[in-house]
Amino acid sequence: MKAEEDTMPQTPDMVVGLDIGTTKIATIIGYKTADGKIDIIGHGKAESTGVQHGLVYNINKTVDGINISKQNAENRADGFQVRNVYVGVAGRHIKSIEYKHVITRLNGKNFVINQDEIDQMLADLNNISVPAGEQIITVIPQRFVIDHNRETSEPVGELGELIEGYYQLITGNAAEINKILMCIRNADLKAEKVILEPVASGLSCLSQEEKEQGVALVDIGGGTTDLAIFYGGSPVFTKVIPIGGSIITKDIANVCKITEELAEKLKVNFGTCIVEKSNANHYMALPQFHAVPPRQINETFLAKIINMRVQNDILDQVKKEIEDSGYADKLNAGVVLTGGGATLKHIKELCQYTLQKPVRIGVPEFGFVHNISSELKHPMYATALGLLKYGIEERGREMVEMEEQEEEPIRKPEPPKQKSNKKKEEKKTSKGSSFFPGNRKYDFISNKINDFLGGLVDKTS
Repeated sequence: MKAEEDTMPQTPDMVVGLDIGTTKIATIIGYKTADGKIDIIGHGKAESTGVQHGLVYNINKTVDGINISKQNAENRADGFQVRNVYVGVAGRHIKSIEYKHVITRLNGKNFVINQDEIDQMLADLNNISVPAGEQIITVIPQRFVIDHNRETSEPVGELGELIEGYYQLITGNAAEINKILMCIRNADLKAEKVILEPVASGLSCLSQEEKEQGVALVDIGGGTTDLAIFYGGSPVFTKVIPIGGSIITKDIANVCKITEELAEKLKVNFGTCIVEKSNANHYMALPQFHAVPPRQINETFLAKIINMRVQNDILDQVKKEIEDSGYADKLNAGVVLTGGGATLKHIKELCQYTLQKPVRIGVPEFGFVHNISSELKHPMYATALGLLKYGIEERGREMVEMEEQEEEPIRKPEPPKQKSNKKKEEKKTSKGSSFFPGNRKYDFISNKINDFLGGLVDKTS
C-alpha cells in the first residue's frame, strides 16, 4: 500500500479566497506552482444583496450569494469542492491604533536577539485586553527601537538590553465579525482566517519595491474605501472610510429620479470624475420614472454629481488620513488605486491632483502566472486574489514550521565526566546498598541487614 501511495501523482494544495463585498461576492481557487507562481483553476462571482458599507445585514441573502459564487468557481475547477476559505473583513467598524510593547533582556549586551523573542512580543499583543464588544483582527509590526537609540525593522541578530516594539493593532466589532463567520458556516464552509481587506489587496497589487519605498494603496470598493500605507516592506497604517462606489450610483439615481440599475450604467458608460473632461453637448435620454416624465441630461450634469461625491467624500478623506498617518512625506512610490471604483473615468488624474502624488491604477498581477483569465486582471478582483495569495503564503509558512518541528534535533555528544567527580559519586553510593543508593534511612536498614547476615555467617563457620 505504501509503494502505491508513493507512485501516485501529488495533487497541488488548493487554497480558496472569498471576498464578501458590498456589490459582489467572489470566490477564487488556486495553488502554488513548482516555480513559485500562483495559478487559478476556478473563479466565481455573485451579486451581493445582503451587505451594505461592508457590513452584513442579511445573513440568508449573503449565504445565497456565497453559495452561488462558490458553485460557479467549483464548476470552473473541474468539480473541486470548496471546504476552507480565507475571508476578508472591512467596514466602518474597523479601528486602528498604535501600540508600544517593551521588553527588557538580561545580559542583552552578550546575547543577540532571536526570532523567538520577537514572536513572543507579537503573541503578547494578540492576547491584550480590548474594549468590550471588540476583538483583535491582526497585529502589524511597524518598527523596533533597540536601547532607545537604534531604530530597525529587523531586530533579530542585534545586541540590546531593551526592545521597544511599535505595532498597529487592527480591531473590529465582534458582532460584525461573527456575522461573517456565521455566513461562512451556514454555507458549509470553514474560515481558515479572517484578513483585513486592504492588506490582502496590497499583496496582489503592489510590488515589493513599492512597499519598501513607501506607497499608499487606496481600494475603492462598493461600500467602503480602504486605505493601507506600506513602508519598509510592511503595512504601517490602515483606515476604512465608509464610502464607496455604490453611494455614487445612489446619488445619480436620486438626483435624476431613475433606477439604480440605470444609474450604474450611466456612471460606467458616460460618467467622469472631472467635470471639465465631460462633453456638454452629449445628451442622454432618461425614461419616465413613476410620475416623473421623460427628460434629458448631458454628461456635464452627470459629471458634477460624480465629482461632488468622489472629491469631497472619498479623495479628500483619503488625503486627510494620509496626512494624519505621519507617512505623507514617505510615499516615495506614490499612490496605487484599485477596487471597482478605480475604473471610474479620470479618477487617476483627479487623485493625482488632489494628493499631489504620482498615481497608477493597480491590477492584481504580482505573484500570479501570466495566463490567468483576463477577467481576473481587473481592479475589482484585487481583494479576492490577495486573500488567495495570503492563504497560499500562510500555508507555506505552516509547512515550513511543521518540517522544522518534525526534524530531530541534533544531539551534541555529552562531554566526558571528570574522573574526580566519578570517584566522588562512586564513594557516595558505596556507603549504602546498591538497592537504595544515596538515602540515609535505607543505608541504616541496609547496614543492619548486612550485620545480621554477617553474624549468621560467623555462627556457621
